[in-house]
Amino acid sequence: MASGPHVTIVCWAERIALVLFSLFLCLHTLPRAWNKLNTDFPDYYLAARLTWEGVDTTRMYEWVWQQREKDHRAIDFPFTGIMPLTTISILTVWPLAELPPLTAKRTWIVINLLLLIPVVAMLRSLTGLSLQRIALLLALSFPLHQNLLNGQFYVVLLFLIVGACWAYLRDRHALSGALVALAAAGKLFPAVFLFFFLRRRSWRALSSAAITGAACIAVSIAVFGWNLHRTYLYQILPWVLRGEALPPYATNSLASVLHYLFLMEPQWNPHPWHDSPLWFAVLLSTLQMAIVVPAILLIRREEHSSQRVLLEWSALLTAALAASTIAASYNFVLLLFPVAVLAQILLDRRRFLLLALLAVAYLGIGFPMPWPAHYVGPFVLFYAPRLFLTCAVLVGIYVALWADRPKGQNHWRKSNLLWAAALAAMVVFGGVATFRQQVAVRREYAFRLPEDVQDFIEAEPKSIAGQVWYIRFSPTGYRLVALGQNARLPDPPGEDDLSFSGPGPLWDEMAMSPDSKIVALRDPSKSAIANAHSPMPSADGRTLAFIREERGAGQLMMVSAMQPGSRTATAITTPLLNVYEGSFLSPQAFAFSAVEKRGSPAIYLTDQTHTNASLDLGEARYPALSPDGRWLVYSRLERGSWNLWIRDEISGGTRRIADLPCNQIQPFWLEDSKTVLYTTDCGRSLGFTAIARRKIVP
Repeated sequence: MASGPHVTIVCWAERIALVLFSLFLCLHTLPRAWNKLNTDFPDYYLAARLTWEGVDTTRMYEWVWQQREKDHRAIDFPFTGIMPLTTISILTVWPLAELPPLTAKRTWIVINLLLLIPVVAMLRSLTGLSLQRIALLLALSFPLHQNLLNGQFYVVLLFLIVGACWAYLRDRHALSGALVALAAAGKLFPAVFLFFFLRRRSWRALSSAAITGAACIAVSIAVFGWNLHRTYLYQILPWVLRGEALPPYATNSLASVLHYLFLMEPQWNPHPWHDSPLWFAVLLSTLQMAIVVPAILLIRREEHSSQRVLLEWSALLTAALAASTIAASYNFVLLLFPVAVLAQILLDRRRFLLLALLAVAYLGIGFPMPWPAHYVGPFVLFYAPRLFLTCAVLVGIYVALWADRPKGQNHWRKSNLLWAAALAAMVVFGGVATFRQQVAVRREYAFRLPEDVQDFIEAEPKSIAGQVWYIRFSPTGYRLVALGQNARLPDPPGEDDLSFSGPGPLWDEMAMSPDSKIVALRDPSKSAIANAHSPMPSADGRTLAFIREERGAGQLMMVSAMQPGSRTATAITTPLLNVYEGSFLSPQAFAFSAVEKRGSPAIYLTDQTHTNASLDLGEARYPALSPDGRWLVYSRLERGSWNLWIRDEISGGTRRIADLPCNQIQPFWLEDSKTVLYTTDCGRSLGFTAIARRKIVP
């Protein structure tokens, strides 16, 4: 090893930096992580806790249902969101579900810190970097600090990915494939490493990955049931792939930047730089492929050197992060692997200037960067340094891979051309599908009600005295509010509301531990129904229906609205039906959606004899009977989206109201029995609904 004053200065600088950042970790990050839940650990914990308790988790990806279950378990966090977590990532926290939330998080932090020990050991073995330098890379990783603060999954993912590469280089291809499958089951993008095995024709790794993946799916279905996985596959995964599983105007991802520049959304992004679904579709498909394709095509089966494999592995991982549609800061703890590989190569070649640039990029990628709260046009690009710095590191890896190729050989073989053609076809197909989808969802904007406040979610809209009221979800919680600034309820609404009634007597759900309760807004201290939510007063105001849940399964009940605290509630559905939601005009006229024996949700209608008969409406939910009893509006699931339909209660005929690749749910009739309020996530993110109004009866 070279020696001299410059080397000594560098060594001392490394030691000082390591000490300083280690102190920051121990005195700042760990105490904050240790003493508070933060996000996102409550998301994992809640889902794991529900599974551990044996609750029916079929509705686990529904926002309102999640908050209710969180409040019932007294998880001290204002807002949880399981979307778009995979079930396998949830199961990793399952062994901790018996513990109290904060104790479970502390245990999870200890597990993550212990996992860093084998990660460091494997990186030392793979790259030859000293333990001090690997420790310095860890200490300089702001994403690592965010992982510990938020209780995220990515240290586990780092362990699996580094372990898979370590196993492959030691000819343990079956183990490598199994670890990649576990990583992909936890978070989808590590599936990109299957291209590595395919290009190198490592059939043992591919077979092992297939077997492990199938085993993960089998275990997950055994725990959560098929319905939840069907929901994820058909209703959630498509939104994840196009970057709309979480609000797309609030991250540093490529998809988020393009949303901000080219897609108008009335509430979140009313003034894009250039409103063009065509440009969005073309650029998203093209740029994502431009980022990922070189990483695939530069894989060479004939080259077996460890440096070549490490570079190819680094290229795939960095490309997956750069093209990811959900690029949160904590994701980039995974850059520890490619940066360690590049750092050792640059040190061996004494390219100290490039090493310094790599260090700047590494710090810049991980540094937390605020996202603009208001429209700034093309200047949004200045808020996305992480994206550009990640791409810069990726270009450096591509240059190193190209320079490492054997000289004098034709690298554009027939197989490469076939791969390029297949990937180009994917670009065209993806671009066309994205363009059609974006054009279609914009048809819904004509029915959206104007709202200046940038809510996360607007749910359960109802009309009270001519004013629209709804449940507003924000990062600080949820409460009953009115559309507009000057509206007031006859009595003040409560906090932490999740459902309410209208337009007659005002009843409100208060979600708390261990159950929700329904209170009369005029006198919340005296009139209460325990273990109840979703109040539905009859048209004459004399009867109140509601849903009571046990272990996640709902039953429709009713009680006298005159004295709800002194009468025994009467069940009007059987325990064999798991009721999701309902519409109640009277004890002789009501409809509800329910699941029987964990099947698909269907709509049931009562008659004078209280026979709750299932209607032949397909997979349907969210029934709403019109005030005059003539119409039933509901949402029907087709091609992964819930769209509004209407049924004539006299003739039994049905017709579709809309055909959109997004969701229209929670309809509520206005007094004219011709117009409905409802919520829609068209042009937004999955389940992040806004309020719309549409006349559906001539």
